[in-house]
Amino acid sequence: MSDSFPLLARQPIFNTQMKVVGYELLCRSSQVNQANFSNGDAASSQVLLNAFTELSIGNVVGGHLAFINFTRNLLDTPPPFDRKQLVIEVLEGQKVDAAMLLALKVLREHKYTIALDDFVLTPETQRLIPYADIIKLDVLQLSPQQVLAHVKHIKPFGIQLLAEKVETYEMLEFCKTAGFDLFQGYFLARPQIITGRKMSDNKQSVLQLLSALQDPDIPVEKIEKMLARDTVLSFKLLRLVNSAAFGLTRNIDSLKQAIMLLGLNKIKNWVNILAMSNLGDKPHELSVSALTRARMCELIANQLSGKNRADGYFTVGLLSTLDAFMDAPMTTLLDSISLSKHINDAILKQTGSEGKVLEITTAYERGEWEKIDWNYLAENNINAEQLAQIYISTLDWVNTTINDLGIGEKDK
Repeated sequence: MSDSFPLLARQPIFNTQMKVVGYELLCRSSQVNQANFSNGDAASSQVLLNAFTELSIGNVVGGHLAFINFTRNLLDTPPPFDRKQLVIEVLEGQKVDAAMLLALKVLREHKYTIALDDFVLTPETQRLIPYADIIKLDVLQLSPQQVLAHVKHIKPFGIQLLAEKVETYEMLEFCKTAGFDLFQGYFLARPQIITGRKMSDNKQSVLQLLSALQDPDIPVEKIEKMLARDTVLSFKLLRLVNSAAFGLTRNIDSLKQAIMLLGLNKIKNWVNILAMSNLGDKPHELSVSALTRARMCELIANQLSGKNRADGYFTVGLLSTLDAFMDAPMTTLLDSISLSKHINDAILKQTGSEGKVLEITTAYERGEWEKIDWNYLAENNINAEQLAQIYISTLDWVNTTINDLGIGEKDK
């Protein structure tokens, strides 16, 4: 790994059908002082150089678009990367002059896709509209009236409108009705709680299964019988166990064999994943996010000083997304599945070693580098570059595992 390998995270961008069309890449240098994450040019150039050359872009964004921030200097010297996959985000607040407009004109002529980030309409920014393929509006920064006024002004140009900072499902519905084409924000990680709505039978069944699996005294035979009643779940679990991900030397053809060979804790985690991902009313990306968080927690645990049960960290990461799957308050859900107190506190309060790792992982996946407890990581011999490598390894593992689990987007 080169000295310039950056801290790198991604945020999904959805279309109106809640399918991922691209990811905005969030990045910072792993070499700068950890209290200073403000060098936009350095961050953007490093993510370009690393994501598209040193790394496989497929590991970072798959076959989707990569939205990358370009500061003024980068507009003049774009790297020679695949223009079909790259979306140049022109950062807000830059001086709009003849030189900048010429740079955008040249990029357009070379078939680059251009997005205007955090766009606010002024006489100056009006001059940028003819060069844009996508315009991003910060729907938290603008009032609802301002959002609607911007949409009305921009729509006739035939430009795609992207709503960013969409934090709730209510805001998502507002943006859909307003006429946006694309959506970005953390709404997916939040439960869609509607007062008075009863939990569906499907979700209740999944919750009952999760509850039974958390019982430390549950006999292996009972788990085997429970899984056998769900033929789809059993089939997907056996397919996963026999995949290259586990590297077993012989074929496993029964649930009991799988439990005996891999251990009860691993089987419980995989059943948790399959059960949660089978809830058909959630976007596929939520399963991707849950797996990413769980795996990153597990890989960090593997690096921690002392002996840790990495399976437990995986469980904490996975179940921390349960409220988003179930559309119910986390406290209510955890009460119903009887987790051990330290696992429960790790999810709700981020206490203990598992909670600290969950806190670090959540901050990392949001690109909130300044919120990461770098001192804790340093005490456990993990530096910024190693954390970045853990994240990239996580994405690579998730890409493979999603296919092995049989929960690809095509199934939705």
